[in-house]
Amino acid sequence: MSASIIAAIVVINAVQYYYLISEIIVNVRTTLGKDGTSDRGTIGLVWVLVTISFIIAWLPVILDFGRLLVLGDWLTWVGVAIMISGIVFRRYAISVLGKFFTATVQIQKDHELIKAGPYRYIRHPSYLGILIIVLGLGIALANWISLLLCIVLPVIGVMQRIKVEEKELEQHFGRQYQDYRKNTWCVIPYIY
Repeated sequence: MSASIIAAIVVINAVQYYYLISEIIVNVRTTLGKDGTSDRGTIGLVWVLVTISFIIAWLPVILDFGRLLVLGDWLTWVGVAIMISGIVFRRYAISVLGKFFTATVQIQKDHELIKAGPYRYIRHPSYLGILIIVLGLGIALANWISLLLCIVLPVIGVMQRIKVEEKELEQHFGRQYQDYRKNTWCVIPYIY
């Protein structure tokens, strides 16, 4: 095994583990002592599907089928850069929400509808961050089957989560949220 492949495996895994550990910290910090019944289990669904995609995406690489390029070639490093940018974007979106960000879907007593930063254009930029991360992983693995696995499973979880969150936000903010929906993209500008 070449040094480039070993380096790629180490870096990809380091980025994956950093993301997962940082998400655990954010989840614990933002949910302790709070009621998450409005969440309807969607945080668990997203977690399970993202984690499964992180694991099974490696199978085609290990079994050596569906390869686009050799792991460790230029495509791998492009994918790693995309993963890191997804993490940075997600953290930025979370920081813009500030105290209103929670890992579970819930409305706080003094909740405000944030329309600053990425929320000016996208209603769910933190989920876009997740999708960028998993897209980056699929690209980093330089395997079209891995890419497909990385995208499909998390998209299922994120779409269910958005459905629950949008309903909760509309119930709380009413017309204000309906107007906000008309002027923003859900997750991906010009697409959805």
